[in-house]
Parts: sequence; structure tokens; C-alpha cells
Amino acid sequence: MEKLKQVISYLLSESSTGRSRVDLSKLLYYSDSVFFQHHGEIISGEKYIHIEDSPQPFHFYESLSSLLQDNIIEVKIGIENSKLGSFHLFSKNSNFPILNREEKRIINKVLKAFPGKVVDENKQYPNLYENYVITPIFSEIQINKNTVNTKIHILRKKSVLTLSGKIFRVLYEE
Repeated sequence: MEKLKQVISYLLSESSTGRSRVDLSKLLYYSDSVFFQHHGEIISGEKYIHIEDSPQPFHFYESLSSLLQDNIIEVKIGIENSKLGSFHLFSKNSNFPILNREEKRIINKVLKAFPGKVVDENKQYPNLYENYVITPIFSEIQINKNTVNTKIHILRKKSVLTLSGKIFRVLYEE
């Protein structure tokens, strides 16, 4: 659970506008899954469950509670269009994360794909989105080599292809 707390703290420290519970859960799932595609392991070490609106780590609420008690994160009420919105989580202390360089690189890649609200996941990570959507509700989302397509990330050669005056980089595997 310590690693999950580190990832949550890092995600929130890199999100100046804070994140909702759903967005944070999705960012955790995509960060772990993308890391798995590249390295065959999960950053947080957590299992995920498919709840109504997002994938969620098993120890999500326990981690949030611990981070709140340790004064590392805070909860604020969001106000949208002069109406009371949902709760947003913010980082209070950006010195907490002890993640290695590669873990931070993958998390930043996911954050770059979703700079604001986490929407259109099927366009950014279609295979990962499908993996959690097809999982029955309240069941464990399987993140392994059979369910998460890792082959698309194993690239050995790069080539340039020109069609109609446009240059395309073609990535392929022998």
C-alpha cells in the first residue's frame, strides 16, 4: 500500500487543479497498466476492481485516508458554474513520492494524455479501456500478458514512409 500512496501523492502533486476520485482512480489504473505494458509489472502492486464508474485499486480509500491523516493531501469541494460540485483531492506536500525515474516517466506520459478531466479513454488507451470495461462489475480487473496487449509496445525498427508528400514514421516488428 505504500507504493500506492506514493503514486497517488505524485499524481496529485503533478495536477495543479486537483483530481476527482474517479479521475484519480482512472489515472492510477492507466499508469499501472501502461507501466505493465513496458515492464511486465505494476507500479503500485495493487489489484484493481471494476466499480460503477471506474477501475479502482483495492486499497484506494485506505490509502487516501492515510494520506489525509499524514497531511500529505487535502480534500476540497469543487464549485462549477456557481453550483456545488464534487470533491477534489489536492497535494499538500510534493516531497513525499519516492518513485524512480521510469515510474515517473510513465505516470507523466499518462498525465499528458489526460491534462484535465479523464475523458475519451478509448481514444488514448483503447486496449486498456476495453480490459476494464469488459470486466464484470465488482470483479477484479486482470492485468496480465493475456489481457493487456503488450506486443504493440515491443518495437525493434523504425522507418520513414512518404505518401502524398507526407512523412510518416512506421514502427514495426520482425
